Amino acid sequence: MKTVIIGGIAAGLSAASQIKRQEPEAEVVVLEKSGDVSYAACGMPYNLYFKEKPVEKLYAMPLDTIRKERGVDYRLHHEVTRIDASGKSVEVTDLESGKSYRESYDFLVYATGNKANRLDYPGFDSEDVFYFRTLEDTRRAKSFLYGKPPAKVLLIGAGYTNLEVADVLTNMKLKPVIVEKAAMILPAFCEEVRAKVMEKAAEKGIELLTGVDIEEKAGRTVRTSAGTFEADMVVVAAGARPNTALFAAAGGELGVAGAVKVDRFLRTNLDGVFSGGDCAEHYVRQLGRNSYFPLGPAANKQGRVIGQNICNPEKMTEFWGVDQTAVFKFFDYTVATTGLSELQMQTLGKNVVKVTVDAPTRGEFPGGGTMRIVLFCEKGSGLVLGCQMVGEDVVAKRLDVLATAIYKGMTVFEVAELDLSYSPPYAPVWDPVLVAANVAVKKV
Repeated sequence: MKTVIIGGIAAGLSAASQIKRQEPEAEVVVLEKSGDVSYAACGMPYNLYFKEKPVEKLYAMPLDTIRKERGVDYRLHHEVTRIDASGKSVEVTDLESGKSYRESYDFLVYATGNKANRLDYPGFDSEDVFYFRTLEDTRRAKSFLYGKPPAKVLLIGAGYTNLEVADVLTNMKLKPVIVEKAAMILPAFCEEVRAKVMEKAAEKGIELLTGVDIEEKAGRTVRTSAGTFEADMVVVAAGARPNTALFAAAGGELGVAGAVKVDRFLRTNLDGVFSGGDCAEHYVRQLGRNSYFPLGPAANKQGRVIGQNICNPEKMTEFWGVDQTAVFKFFDYTVATTGLSELQMQTLGKNVVKVTVDAPTRGEFPGGGTMRIVLFCEKGSGLVLGCQMVGEDVVAKRLDVLATAIYKGMTVFEVAELDLSYSPPYAPVWDPVLVAANVAVKKV
């Protein structure tokens, strides 16, 4: 059995590793266009802060380990230019030698990730404009930052990436300005959370403007609908789109958000072709259908399921799906969400009880903070539908309690009875999760 994998970052390497784990004698070829092996992309903004720490520290494992210990034929700088679905082969170009060749397969895994949305306005092809999607982007940005530190930085887009970049740059004694095209930041979050993020930005002296259209860049000057901004460095993080052109050209069917359409077993409409990661759809359990939720944990899980199914074609495993859990850091705040967003609940016509609780994170012990929990549940049944949190200290792990509750279909009545740990260094007697659940119980 021979499997060819296009893209060797998250889903691709996970699929390769699973295949070799189950069938050590199987032939697995990974074709990776870049010069980097699988890496933790979410760590890229934070790597900027550490001048002496190479970006290669974000590698999941060394190339030698992948090749020798896992037995994967992992080829860097190899670009697939065409998929011949009927002939079960791909055309490949070795970018170092310039030579092209054909590679046959029994199974193909399409795991090409996504691509940054680039700005096509005049001036945005200059060397002081950066797109934060790959390790090479990080290398360029880092070299620029430490070569001649910019006096002024403009961040275009106010999603997770640029908010994290703003955090890092501020700690490097820079004061970035953020402009966002949409009327509000973080559309998946409710107003009670967004307001806290905006307050934190103001507290840190960051100018954050929404409803801003970009017009052009001329030298250091960026013209927008909100006026002109001088910038020595521009970071664009205006979203991303699935990298699916190669798949579509081979007759592959696309689905939600232009991602590769997959079934619950992560099969595509092409014979013997699977897909996962940021280029593919993701099944959302609460919606009961596919959506697009490109994050590293989902990519790695999908890769593992693909490897499992390639090795067990007669007994395939469904990708269980995601509950839309996500988290990011913004200075001393953790901002996190799980389950359905408020907009999704409205679209689905859910009869929702919403409670907002501000609570301390610890008992009488130094180092604690406060956090806000916004909990959503179904009127009558009390079924937990979603939860969002923002605040200091331990927030993410509390969100994981609610993520677990959603996964198991728990109600706020059950959450309120959870035997959560207590000691002043870690929590108040009534943990914020329990406080929110008890408030919801009274309103259900």
